Amino acid sequence: MARVNAKRRMVAGRCFLLLGIFSCSWALPATVSAARPDRYEVADLEALQEAFTQLADDVRPSVVSIRCYQVHDTDRAEPSKVKLPISQGSGFIIHPGGYIATNNHVIEGADSMTVVLQNGLAFDAQLVQKDERSDLAVLKIEAEGLPSVRLGDLASVHVNQWAFACGNPFGMAFDNEGRTSITYGVVSALGRQMTNRLTGDPITHYYGNLIETSATINPGNSGGPLFNIAGEVIGVVTAIETSSGVSEGHGFAIPIDRNTRRVLETLRKGQHVRYGFLGIEVNDVERPASRYVSQVQTPRGAEVSRISPPHGPAAKAGLSPHDVIIEFNGTAVRSSDHLVRLVQYTPVGTEAEVLYLRRGVKHRTSVTLGDRNELLGIATARE
Repeated sequence: MARVNAKRRMVAGRCFLLLGIFSCSWALPATVSAARPDRYEVADLEALQEAFTQLADDVRPSVVSIRCYQVHDTDRAEPSKVKLPISQGSGFIIHPGGYIATNNHVIEGADSMTVVLQNGLAFDAQLVQKDERSDLAVLKIEAEGLPSVRLGDLASVHVNQWAFACGNPFGMAFDNEGRTSITYGVVSALGRQMTNRLTGDPITHYYGNLIETSATINPGNSGGPLFNIAGEVIGVVTAIETSSGVSEGHGFAIPIDRNTRRVLETLRKGQHVRYGFLGIEVNDVERPASRYVSQVQTPRGAEVSRISPPHGPAAKAGLSPHDVIIEFNGTAVRSSDHLVRLVQYTPVGTEAEVLYLRRGVKHRTSVTLGDRNELLGIATARE
C-alpha cells in the first residue's frame, strides 16, 4: 500500500484512500420471480461455495505481494547502505515471463522493490515503466513460466455481478509470505468519477470511469486485481472511501477495457504512454444550455470552461469558453468525463471533427490532437 497519510483526502467528512476492500443480492427481475424456488437447498449453497473455492484456487497463484524500500546511508564510521520499508501493495502477473502490473502509487518513491509470489518465493523487481495519469506501472522479475491472469472487459461487466478482490491487505503486518487474501462482494456501480476526490492534481492524474465494489478492500490491496466469477480481471483495485481508514464497503478499481490493455502493453514494452490533448477544461452541462440539448436530452455534452494552453489545439480550432461539445470524432458526448476519455485515448496527431453548440447554434470544426504531456510541460516517466 502507499503511505496512507500521504494519500488521504477529505471530502465532505469522508476520506478517500489510495491503497498501496460483502453483501450480495439474490433478487431476481420481477418478470422471472415466479420461477425462483421457495428456498435454496444446502446442495445449491454448497455448489456456490465450491465455485468460490475453485475460483480462489485458480486465481491466487497469479497475484503477488509487493514490498517497496528506500535506500539510505547509515551514520556509521564505515559507510554502508540500509533499506527502509516505505510501502507495500499488490500486483498481478500479466505475462509468464515475469511482467507484473500494479498501481503507480504503490511503487512511487521506491529505490528497491521485492515481489513475493504465492508460493513464498521472493524476487528483486525492476521498474519497466510507469504512468502517472493512469496510476499504472509494470514491474519485471527474473522468472519464467509464471501463471498469468486472463483480462476481462468492462463491456461485459454489469451492476450486481459478483466481484472478487485479491491482494495483500495490511502488507507485512500479516507476515503472510506472499499468500494473498481474497474477498467477495458485488459490482456496486459503474462509471464512478473520482479524479477530484483522489488527487490534488487532476491535471496529472485521472481516476474516471471507475468500478465501485462492495468486496472488502483494505490498505495494501492497491494494485491487486478485481476478478469476475469467471476468473477474469475486470479491474485494478486502487482506492476506498472511508472515514476510519479501513474498508467500509466502498472500494474502487480502474476498469479493464481496450484502453487499459493498451496502456499496460505500452508499459510492458518500456514505452511512454501518449495521451491525446485538446487543450480545454470542461464541465458537465448541469442545465440545458440550449433548446437543442434540452430536446435530445442525451447526449448532454460537455461545456468548455477554459481554453488552456492559449496556443493549444482547441484554441487553434476556434473553440471558446461556454461552447458545448456534443460530438467528438463521430461519437456523441455524454458528459465531461466521457469527453476526457474520448480525447485522451485518441492517438496524438489525429485530425478529429468536433460538433459543438455556441449560443444554441451548431458548428463544426477540425482539431489536430496534441500530446498531453508535451503541451502541459509534464515530465514523463523515466526512460
